[in-house]
Amino acid sequence: MAWKRAAEIALVCCVAACPIAVLGEDRIPTDRFRARSLTYPYDEGAIWAMPGEKIPLAVTAPATRLHWIEAPYGALVATGPNKWTWEAPVKPGLYRLKVKTPAGDTLADFSAFVMVPSKAVTNGVLNRYDIGEYPESPLKGNPIYIPPKGFIEVTRQNEDTKVSPNFRIKEFLAKQKGDYPKYLVLDERLVYLLEAIGAHLKPLGWDAGDIFVMSGYRTPYYNKQLDDTKYSLHQWGKAADIFLDKDNDGLMDDFNKDDAIDRRDAVALAEMIERLLKGADLSAYIGGIGIYGATSAHGPFVHVDTRPWKARW
Repeated sequence: MAWKRAAEIALVCCVAACPIAVLGEDRIPTDRFRARSLTYPYDEGAIWAMPGEKIPLAVTAPATRLHWIEAPYGALVATGPNKWTWEAPVKPGLYRLKVKTPAGDTLADFSAFVMVPSKAVTNGVLNRYDIGEYPESPLKGNPIYIPPKGFIEVTRQNEDTKVSPNFRIKEFLAKQKGDYPKYLVLDERLVYLLEAIGAHLKPLGWDAGDIFVMSGYRTPYYNKQLDDTKYSLHQWGKAADIFLDKDNDGLMDDFNKDDAIDRRDAVALAEMIERLLKGADLSAYIGGIGIYGATSAHGPFVHVDTRPWKARW
């Protein structure tokens, strides 16, 4: 079978492999990289995995257009036409995955963070970085509140790694004090959602590059310092507090264009995000939406999260 031959080409000891290029064959817009359950509409980003975890990968292309993947580390196994399983390396760190078209062009260039297992946390500290303690039992038995299995290690060398075209891993770090390495948890769907919000902002004069992440991940240690709710989804990397800052002044833009910057701009942004729920493509990614006005410490902003149920405040 043709795909089995492609599998042999793609493996080659899991190092860069180069099948014969199909001359004149360009990228097709419907060909997209898929990891787990997410099909990415962009060509650069990141995924994360536990050491040795097996991650299903795919390209949304017909079997007649066989793609291949450069995976210098870990174990890559083809499971069908344009389908693979990538077994992450056992050593935590940053790795690369490049998806290639039949012509040898790059369809997707993704980073893969292999996380540090949570068992490495001792007395609430991981490598001299304060993590704190997650709640002992999930809220109402809900599995989304189970403590994370691992943490992404962020260093001075990798903090600028893109997790999507418009966001870098450092933007989601907790704002607590502490030297590198730092650690975080991040829901891949949250990054996907922020990019989607940015795409829908374009007709209004903004885009994803104008979204400022005021607060992303929070360690339980930092969340306690803020005196926030015990089960804040920021601690699971499923929430972000955002505002639009096209002029880079550190404050919400005049989004509703009434010549004033206040809570009404946050309301307008929240209403725009709410409208995205009407589309089937994003309805599964928007759970919580919260509106916050300005205080002496910050300007107006909107909270968004990926919880699997509706919450508004």
